[in-house]
Amino acid sequence: HTSCKIEDTASSLDRVLVGEYSHFVNRKLSYGMSKSPEGFLGAQQRWVEGAITLCLQWVTQNADAHGQAKKNGPLLWCVIFAFIGFVYALIRLVTLEYTSSVLVSAGALKETTYNDWIRKPLSPIIEWVFDTLMTLRGGHSPNSYTYQVYEDMTMQFIVWMGTCCLFFFLLWVFTNMCKAFQRCLVFPNEMKWW
Repeated sequence: HTSCKIEDTASSLDRVLVGEYSHFVNRKLSYGMSKSPEGFLGAQQRWVEGAITLCLQWVTQNADAHGQAKKNGPLLWCVIFAFIGFVYALIRLVTLEYTSSVLVSAGALKETTYNDWIRKPLSPIIEWVFDTLMTLRGGHSPNSYTYQVYEDMTMQFIVWMGTCCLFFFLLWVFTNMCKAFQRCLVFPNEMKWW
């Protein structure tokens, strides 16, 4: 890895892309002196430049990788897209006001099915939690939320968590199915690859 300033990170990334990982051992193996402030700033600049160089090399598929790590490079794109999807889901959770699942919006689930399976069974539980919190608080204040607002916020969070768990489960199923094809494909065959 002579094409990158942080060859140790590049070598570690190669090992991760072939399914290996490391463990931290909390022992003092050697002693050293800390760098001067100027040396530390120089090292920080080198690490940042090296990280950007390494990222650009992998994104443009010009990395100095070898063997299976070079074949598994596109898996980094999968991880990047999964992270972007997660951030999008978080932004959607905190900025939009919706009363149904993203699966209903996409047409994968009917609104009546969603109401029958999720909203109706959870409404009594949410109402009990709301009443308990209001009792502990000493009743409603002029600034407190109405029950409908509390129910909508709680349902949004429950649906968001359920959707994330569903996508994680589908990723797990996909990864386990890839074990059958691991000799002819370069897809990940263990969850630790993600």
